[in-house]
Amino acid sequence: MYLTYDEYTNMGGETLSETAFEQLEFEARTIIDSWTFNRLHNEAEYPEAVKRCIFKLISLINNKQKAMIVDTQPEDGKIQLGIASESNDGVSTSYNILSAKDVIDTSQKELENIVHTYLTGVKNSLGRILLYRGIYPNE
Repeated sequence: MYLTYDEYTNMGGETLSETAFEQLEFEARTIIDSWTFNRLHNEAEYPEAVKRCIFKLISLINNKQKAMIVDTQPEDGKIQLGIASESNDGVSTSYNILSAKDVIDTSQKELENIVHTYLTGVKNSLGRILLYRGIYPNE
């Protein structure tokens, strides 16, 4: 585990059950492992940047899951995200609407931004850059 439940709550994380947190942390850890070629697996202690990255990813994954649950309800497969325009006298309101694909694409871009923002230049205890796309000797 790259971030414990206690660390998560101390950082001001959303109110999640410990079980829900563990599932989200596992998914966030899997994403980081994918981007870092598992360069964090044998670490005794994780850099602050990794913990903060996990924290942000948990929030993003949780929000995406909530959006996808909402998205399965409407017949047209669209998500209403907020009021786009409103008029008072004619009482008409229009909403910003995204498809499930738009939500997934947007959250994927945000995920990539989070990983790059937090992990660019960060090294593990062996001095290997986490986001280096090549292979180090003995990897």
